[in-house]
Amino acid sequence: MRSLQLDRSALYQQRELSAGAYHLAIGGLLLYGFAVNALLCLLFPNLALYVTGGGMLVFLLGYLVCVALSVMLSSSPNAVVNFIGYNLLVVPIGLLLSISVSGLSMQTIQSALLGTGVFVILMIGASVVRPEFFLSLGWTLGISLIVTVIAELVLLLLGFATGWIDYLVVAIFSLYLGFDWARASSYAPTARNAILSATQIYLDIINIFVRLLSILSRRRD
Repeated sequence: MRSLQLDRSALYQQRELSAGAYHLAIGGLLLYGFAVNALLCLLFPNLALYVTGGGMLVFLLGYLVCVALSVMLSSSPNAVVNFIGYNLLVVPIGLLLSISVSGLSMQTIQSALLGTGVFVILMIGASVVRPEFFLSLGWTLGISLIVTVIAELVLLLLGFATGWIDYLVVAIFSLYLGFDWARASSYAPTARNAILSATQIYLDIINIFVRLLSILSRRRD
């Protein structure tokens, strides 16, 4: 999902939004996505039992199909189609979060939410102050993420502990959050760009939240 193609110039698409409305649209889309996630967690509290009880293959196939369709729809020049693609990402992630929080205490979930909120405020604030710094991190962050994912897979296969990688992933996606916000601010303020920017920022925040859940749940064990 990091390869979403955003419109870089207003020369190719008329500016549909003011700068303020553009950033409000991104914020609104993020809040919408998180509200859908919370609703799905409330509606499907026992999804983890279904998945572990034999529904893993069905769930994974459905998840992969939705993500693939989301990526395909993101390439459309139509903002309505992009929004449908956004939902095809938000819904399966919401179901995945329902599994992730299953069995965790409310205190752990609230602490992870609070920590995520702190990272969001700090990184977006830093991105507004120093956008050029975050924009310079693109290749570095991409390579760091790929190396981290590969290292985690290798360590898991070899049976080594990988808990420390959660901290590294939180750091990488926190910087990605600043990068994606700075990049979103550099694009033409169109409805399509608002949706695709919100998608990338949404994924940054979800990754931070999930890894914080993992860190906090280990500490409380």
